[in-house]
Amino acid sequence: MSFKKLSRIGLPLLLLAAGALLILNAARPGQETATRQQAVLAVAPDADRASDYPPQPEQYAPIAPIAVNMLDVPEGIYVENNQYDRWLRGEIDLEKEYRVSEAVAASLMADAMKMAPNSDVQIAQTGSGPTPLSGFDSLDYTECCGGGGVVPPDPEMAAGPDHLIAVVNLALEIYDKSGNNLYGPVTTDSFFDAHPSCNGTFDPTVVYDESADRYVIGIDADGIYFCAAVSASNDPLGSWYIYAVQANIMGAFHDYPHIGVGNDAIFVGANQFGGGVPQGFEGRVWALNKAAMYAGGAMTPVTFSLGYDGSTPQPLHLHGYLQGTWPEGNTHYIITDFYDGATAWVWEWPNPVSGGSPSIVGVFDLGAGGFPVNVPQQGGQTIQANDWRMRQFEYRNGSGWVTDTVACNPGGGTVDCVRWTEIDLTTPTPTLVQTAIYCSSGEYRVFPDLAVNHCGDMALGYTKSSTSMYPSIWYTGRESGDPMGTLQPEAELKAGEVPYTAFDPAPRRWGDYTGMTIDPDGVTFWYLGEYSKDIPSQGKWGTYIGSFAYPECSVGDNPLYNMPYRIFLNDGSQSQGTYALFEGGAFTDSNGGGGLWGYLAGPELFWLQHDPGYQCTSFDIGLYRGEGRVVGVNICLDFSGRKGFWLGGLQPGTLSGLPTRDLGHPQMPLPDGMTLEDLLRQIPQ
Repeated sequence: MSFKKLSRIGLPLLLLAAGALLILNAARPGQETATRQQAVLAVAPDADRASDYPPQPEQYAPIAPIAVNMLDVPEGIYVENNQYDRWLRGEIDLEKEYRVSEAVAASLMADAMKMAPNSDVQIAQTGSGPTPLSGFDSLDYTECCGGGGVVPPDPEMAAGPDHLIAVVNLALEIYDKSGNNLYGPVTTDSFFDAHPSCNGTFDPTVVYDESADRYVIGIDADGIYFCAAVSASNDPLGSWYIYAVQANIMGAFHDYPHIGVGNDAIFVGANQFGGGVPQGFEGRVWALNKAAMYAGGAMTPVTFSLGYDGSTPQPLHLHGYLQGTWPEGNTHYIITDFYDGATAWVWEWPNPVSGGSPSIVGVFDLGAGGFPVNVPQQGGQTIQANDWRMRQFEYRNGSGWVTDTVACNPGGGTVDCVRWTEIDLTTPTPTLVQTAIYCSSGEYRVFPDLAVNHCGDMALGYTKSSTSMYPSIWYTGRESGDPMGTLQPEAELKAGEVPYTAFDPAPRRWGDYTGMTIDPDGVTFWYLGEYSKDIPSQGKWGTYIGSFAYPECSVGDNPLYNMPYRIFLNDGSQSQGTYALFEGGAFTDSNGGGGLWGYLAGPELFWLQHDPGYQCTSFDIGLYRGEGRVVGVNICLDFSGRKGFWLGGLQPGTLSGLPTRDLGHPQMPLPDGMTLEDLLRQIPQ
């Protein structure tokens, strides 16, 4: 249903929220504060939507980090003013999590319960998706707070070459790939305590930067600061640099921050509530210079508002570096939801650390999706499904993938359903590749997350529950050759053990998100999901890590060379990507092209063209040596008559034998017995 107006909250409450924010700056009582609730409720929903909200940047001074060694962080420290203690004192009410008032949310859910049956959905079948590889228990309620308690857990994880990092509200733990605990759990308050601005932490997120071999942990600090910790090396057990970015712009409450790694920056997207924000709500994005952060230097953030309609910004998170499909260039993408259950916007942010600003480049109708409804479970009492917000925007092979929860009616009445979407980001205007809803009557699927492997196969994890099932962890997926808009049968990763209960009343908070990621090997999926766990505590949530893969997908050895390229055509258009050359001459193209083609923006990038009939009606392959560098040049005429100029190159190096070859001129052969690939392998990296 199109959601145009919400109920207005009056000026007194807005003033109350602003005053509470001033108090919060001084007192900083911890996560899930009354200020957060007041700020959320202070949205002025009857105001006209301000889609053209001016994206004026906030000005920051350079921010220096504070270093901390992971092994110096004490394990199991009790979190003072933990959520459970504060709930007992009557300081917080955990049920106000929506962007709208409880009355409006109830009305939206009532409308969703009246949805007519929808035949344009895929009915889930039980079977097997990607092949399970391993699984082990991770953090649970008894480990989150050094003896305190918090709901919901909001689990996320990152996978590096040798380590896994799991984060929840309010703790983190580090494992090896076999599931052995290497350190933790440590509370996020303890880890970020080295920085005086990073107290009262909540809403954690963690990613691995494949291009730099670094880890990034982001977290909200009292709705005032966004705190980002970057590992000083590829060892998460070593030193970290912690940066605190003041995020309560115009006195707003900073909420639900999520991060994605790009080429030049670590990007952050968040919801901002109350304060002096026009209409009481905005989506906002930040770009943090990652080169400066990884070096432990001062960093100057850049931020822009995405306005009232730019809800829950999810910055693109790049994958594919070791497979040679990591995209080039300094333009980044962000996806937001229009908060109507149907519309998604894709934003483009060029030159984010050097003067560019975000703008909408794609508007997509994903089909009608009802407001998520409360979830039943075996044993009675319901859990919350939250709202329409998107989860983690993932890049692979030229596409951006995202998932969310919507209500739908597969024929047996309204349930919560998983929706997933693929968007092509290689064209000047992003285009919708596929979107679909996965569901079944009587079963509820919530808090999904997805990842995509090198072969274009996707895995999707979520919580599943019903009147005959405890909240459990399930997963499914699709291989790249499957029919468009379809997923394979689903499988259970970890069964729920008891009815979920906690200290808050029904409908109980279950989560905001879960964490699916792809290993830097490009093949192995890792999922940190949530299930109801039989433990002697006030809260019965547990988390579990599982890994799985598609047997048909392999990347072989790492590429011999990654070759970034850029094409300039005489109609003014251009594109860019990365070509990877593997042993034996196999290749991949980050833009999904069918041949070897490329060109360049600088002298250290190699180009190779071998694509008759696909990109060009005539072509050359060339190697040229000059000034100690290898470069390639090609002039091509494509089917539409456009002339193109390709440039490319590798790292500096020298060649033995004849340095040039043009397949159209056999009088310039390579040395006897030497192939073009043999020649490339002799170039030092």
